[in-house]
Amino acid sequence: MIMVFYGYFFYISDIFKWKTKPHLLSWVVFVILDVISILVQYNAWAGPWVWWTVATTIVAATVMILAFKYGEKSITRSDTISFILALFTVGLYMLVDDPTYSMIFVLIILTLAFYPTIRKSYYKPSEETMIMYVLAAVRSAVWIAATVQISFLTISLPVLVVVLNIGFIAMVYVRKKQLGIN
Repeated sequence: MIMVFYGYFFYISDIFKWKTKPHLLSWVVFVILDVISILVQYNAWAGPWVWWTVATTIVAATVMILAFKYGEKSITRSDTISFILALFTVGLYMLVDDPTYSMIFVLIILTLAFYPTIRKSYYKPSEETMIMYVLAAVRSAVWIAATVQISFLTISLPVLVVVLNIGFIAMVYVRKKQLGIN
């Protein structure tokens, strides 16, 4: 939890300084996924873990709300398509009663939701707070290492989060070098 709130603290702080410009469409879908996670955990009697998800959802919702004022204003056609596909996949996810297919849909939704942020950051690599993505990758790597029973359902999400975040960090680093940004 410390890594989550530490990363978000700097991310939100940089939003208020106009250094970080979150992409609204990404954050809307992230919050929708978080709310679904809360409902699934609550219905599965997850106990205290529900509060962890509620806390992270509140912080993500804060970023989403801030994105209306401080976020990326340029929404491209591909951003909109990605957003619509993510929402469509959320609908499919809610119709499926099989855990494997549900997880596949979650992985697709997360990837589609991250696309607008990736696209924006390719062109504007200095508008993201990288510590949040570094900590997300580390946190998910720890999740993988702590997983007792390895299966598609138990590690596919943290593996995707590690891959997306490390790829994102590398892309931003390379783009900053290409553009001569420190």
